[in-house]
Amino acid sequence: MFMIASILTVAAGVFYAASINNSGWAMQVCRYGDIFCMNPSWLMIAAVLSVIWAFFLRVDRL
Repeated sequence: MFMIASILTVAAGVFYAASINNSGWAMQVCRYGDIFCMNPSWLMIAAVLSVIWAFFLRVDRL
């Protein structure tokens, strides 16, 4: 779950950078993930929830 959280955090950063940039790569990223370019915070919320869930699973095993 920590790996998924890190992937979601990186994706949120990429979509945030693409939303404030107007270069060629940013237009390509926003064409495929338009909803995430408008709301990159959704991915960050999902990353935080997955970290919370991972800590919950880790505590449960102890």
